[in-house]
Amino acid sequence: MQKFMPYMFFIALCLVVSTASHITYLYEWTQGRFMAGNNDGLSQMLPFKNHLYHQYTSGEFFYSTQLGLGSGTLGWLSYYFATSIFFILTVCLFYLLELGGVIPEPDILFWGRAAVFISIIRLAAVLAIASAVFRYMKFKPIPAFLGSCVYGISGMYFSHTAYWEFFADSYLWLPLLLFGVEKIFRERRSGWFLFAVALSMFDNFYFAYINLLVTGIYTAFRFVMPLEKNETPKSSAIKQFLIAGLVGAGISAVSFVPAAYSFFNNYRPPYAHEISWFDWIDNILFTSSYLVLPAAFVLMVFALPLYKSARFRFFSLLVLLGVVLHYSPLMASAFNGFSAPQYRWEYFVSFAAGGAVAAGFSKLPQLKANHIAIAGVLGLAAYFCFAILDPERDVSIPFLTVIFGIALSIFFLYTRAVQKNSMTGQLMVLIIIIMVISVSGFRFIKAIMENNFDVRLPLYIGVIGVALITFMLFTRAVRDSAKVAQLVVFVVFALILAANGFQYVMLVTSGNTHKVSEELITGPDYDDPEIVNLLTAIEERATDSVYRVEWMESQRNNTPLVQNFRGLSAYSSILNDEVVHFYLNDLEIDMARESVSRITTLGKRTNLHSLLKANYVILRPNNKNIPAGFEQVLAGENFAVFENRYPLPFVRASPLAYSEKELEQEPILLREHAMLKGIVLNNPKTPAPLPPAPKKLAYTAVENNASFDGSILDVTGDSGGLDLALDEPVPEGSDLYISFHLINQKPDDGFTLEVNSYKTSRKWSGSVYKTYIDDLTIRIPADDTIRIQVPRGVYELTELEIYEEPYEVLRQEVEQATQETKAEWNGSRLHAEYAAAEEGDFLVMPVPYEIGWSAKVNGKNTDVLEANYAFSAVAAEEGFNTIELTYRPPYFYRSLFVSLLSLAAAFFCIRKEKRIRRKKTG
Repeated sequence: MQKFMPYMFFIALCLVVSTASHITYLYEWTQGRFMAGNNDGLSQMLPFKNHLYHQYTSGEFFYSTQLGLGSGTLGWLSYYFATSIFFILTVCLFYLLELGGVIPEPDILFWGRAAVFISIIRLAAVLAIASAVFRYMKFKPIPAFLGSCVYGISGMYFSHTAYWEFFADSYLWLPLLLFGVEKIFRERRSGWFLFAVALSMFDNFYFAYINLLVTGIYTAFRFVMPLEKNETPKSSAIKQFLIAGLVGAGISAVSFVPAAYSFFNNYRPPYAHEISWFDWIDNILFTSSYLVLPAAFVLMVFALPLYKSARFRFFSLLVLLGVVLHYSPLMASAFNGFSAPQYRWEYFVSFAAGGAVAAGFSKLPQLKANHIAIAGVLGLAAYFCFAILDPERDVSIPFLTVIFGIALSIFFLYTRAVQKNSMTGQLMVLIIIIMVISVSGFRFIKAIMENNFDVRLPLYIGVIGVALITFMLFTRAVRDSAKVAQLVVFVVFALILAANGFQYVMLVTSGNTHKVSEELITGPDYDDPEIVNLLTAIEERATDSVYRVEWMESQRNNTPLVQNFRGLSAYSSILNDEVVHFYLNDLEIDMARESVSRITTLGKRTNLHSLLKANYVILRPNNKNIPAGFEQVLAGENFAVFENRYPLPFVRASPLAYSEKELEQEPILLREHAMLKGIVLNNPKTPAPLPPAPKKLAYTAVENNASFDGSILDVTGDSGGLDLALDEPVPEGSDLYISFHLINQKPDDGFTLEVNSYKTSRKWSGSVYKTYIDDLTIRIPADDTIRIQVPRGVYELTELEIYEEPYEVLRQEVEQATQETKAEWNGSRLHAEYAAAEEGDFLVMPVPYEIGWSAKVNGKNTDVLEANYAFSAVAAEEGFNTIELTYRPPYFYRSLFVSLLSLAAAFFCIRKEKRIRRKKTG
């Protein structure tokens, strides 16, 4: 037991420091508020975690019927938590606690409450792992732990955890990768690198890519800057990196291949804006959300004798390179897969800064007071430069000059007092500094309490004050080695203080995480009890289990995951591109909000509701855009349920196969009719003649606060557009489909489009969520006049067409669909029956097409066809058909084989390395 006491003490220390770093959110937790963002946190992180927990603990690992229209989870949620090792371990722990009766069955509120404690455990693990890596690099325990604190207790860790929690896992894997690199250079052992590559690539493909780049930078530096004598020869190291990297990648194949497939089969338009080489991003000494260099590093980087240390030189140059790259939007784009610039990789710079601080503390005895004096002056000058260069400083340069002049004077006086060994002088200077910081802190807190977010002046003074105390404590530590402990404690305390301040200002207050509370999560704006009751009533009313409900709370597209029903909407950075193109291109379904990462509504188009079994819609009773043919069947206090009077069976048979290519130039409404009367295939052997064209309506365009020359619409009023008066009235009960091409000539402005009572929003060109697809089809109830309204501006408006939809085709298909079909769809397995198919029939189902689906018809293997643009069909046998669909992630079995083969190869490689080492050592 005595043997393990140092390790237990170290783990306890990591937990204590991690806990202290979360004081802000621990306080929030006591107030019923949680460590999660109000947007992606509530819309993605908590729903995904809760949904995956219940999927995994019920034995379903591959598919979700509640994510949009249905989606594979191992691939399409791999960007989030589906393959996160830390999350999987969390699931195992919570499931054991649930089975033991220690905790209740987790729900979203549970995950919200647990968020800060999960983060504490993760950060403690980060501190422990980073410390171990620095210890391996021959830093003493205290410098190694201090370096790990610089790495882990950073603003980026907390912003990642609060907004995109899975991002924070990258803090765990980077030190292990770099540890593996060091093992190869120092000991010619590739096992750890192999293991770390496998872990990183299994865990998250996106951060595996980032880690590959930063590990490549680290390794390139190591090749030109050896840290030890007799390191592995370059040729041997390269060989080990290649072999271990390939084997590690092979081990991860079972997770990485489906994830990579999902990424490459996800629609993301190219970033449309020019990306500059360099630009001012933020202030890395004061206010950055990504990277704030600690005062200890700022001082050390100017302490020239430290550069005699190879380790300090190595890590400091890495930091300086990282700072240069941080100010390059082009590099931010490269780290984001050459898409829109994203600053998510800077945790690498924090690790390098931690290494530099650890190396610098290890060499403190080599410094003298005059070294610290010079470094302190240069460090304060660096703070002054970054303050005046900050375009958002809102503080006058003369005033900043006075502040820095005072800081320099205080530092000079303190240095002189130390040199003269005057305790009185040192104490007086410290009292002055503490008073200044206290006043700044009071002003800082007062500004926040008064909702005045112009806190830069007290923030600047506070940062300079902390830096000044750090510099002065360095002076004492160099003068008297017995004072080093005080310096270490203060540096850790300053990191903890800065982390909690960052959480409160940047996340809780400015970032609105204070809105994420128990009241919100259990209330009508997130999980409305009234809606839950209506969903229960729908379940009791429905005659099958494969229906869908169109309902979404506000703009939270993952509402089906929150309220546990089969809906239509989904919000994810990776979506099945077949389904996305079905919405955006093939059927031009407007979803009331332009976004490349969201699918939502069917545009109240009854044909699509019937085809996709979306037979229920929840709306407010006075809504003017109820789909045609839907009638109210249930009502609550504020909402009502409308049911489709024209439902179609889950499995539909037809011998007619229409060609996608022949339909490309046809109206959108004709494509719907083709899907109703038969199925649409990409390349059918014998394409059927297209159905009759829908009726195109003539109209007269009248300008409304605008001028229109047939292609350019110039709106001169606050809002305006065109009134399209139909030449012939449309019978009541019909719908109108209005199709047009619309582009704002001022691309930097988003805008709202209104067509009669229908309203939708379009993104500005700089939004990463813009689709750049501007062909729109809007469905509205029949009216004699169609009013197209947009805000003041100039728009390109072309290809304007209006079609009448009397729903005769749909009614005919409903009447002819006399067969009752049986269907049970449970995650990755679907069982369906069709009683009487004819020779040549295709059986089509509203199951999104993915290459992971395999099919059996009457026990015989058959191909799954991509039908109706994004859905699944099989060729029927004559008579009774039993259909079995099974989903496995793309290339799952081949990937699993590669993983198992690579595991065997890893075992062989490690054994071979051991035999070689034994021979060399005799």
